[in-house]
Amino acid sequence: MARLRHCIYLALVASLTACAASAQERGDPIGALSKLSTFDRAHHVDVGKTTTGKTACYFREEGSSHFLDIGLTADGAFIRLQAGEPRESTPTPPLLVFAGKQMTKRVGNDEFATDEYEVLQAYNGGFDYYIPNPDTDDFVVIAKGDAKPFFEMVARARREFVVVQAAADKKKVNIVAIYNFTTASIPALLSCAKGLPAKR
Repeated sequence: MARLRHCIYLALVASLTACAASAQERGDPIGALSKLSTFDRAHHVDVGKTTTGKTACYFREEGSSHFLDIGLTADGAFIRLQAGEPRESTPTPPLLVFAGKQMTKRVGNDEFATDEYEVLQAYNGGFDYYIPNPDTDDFVVIAKGDAKPFFEMVARARREFVVVQAAADKKKVNIVAIYNFTTASIPALLSCAKGLPAKR
């Protein structure tokens, strides 16, 4: 079973690598969003401005030590994690992004996380990946393709993780847990985005 799972993983990596991000950049094209209004209160979709003045529709998750924005600008769908935690690893291109479940192994009576992730649902489109600060686990992913499958991948990660992984070294990852975002908010985000200014 373990060998079969490994073979399936390698086949998945091979099929995704052509669509994986080929660049890792410093900077943050989204930045801290400033809320302007509420678009859909029931589905927690707000309208805000990026630090560069672009309009964004977004869903925000907040924890005790981080916040995560899941949204859309004219440049595409995105996730933006601001955590401030020390960076544990930095995946290098080519990269994969997927909804993943952390794998574990049992040693005696104890079970330990392996820092490897089973792919639950992959995003097959291209994307850009940014590291705002090389010392912290903050990161930004902006999808270049259709927003709906990107958001569906994020929703599939609910109670698990969105994983950005180096194709050549599956232990080199950035991750963020997804707690509340579901497919129910996707139509509201897409509807909100119809009112966004066109990409220049």
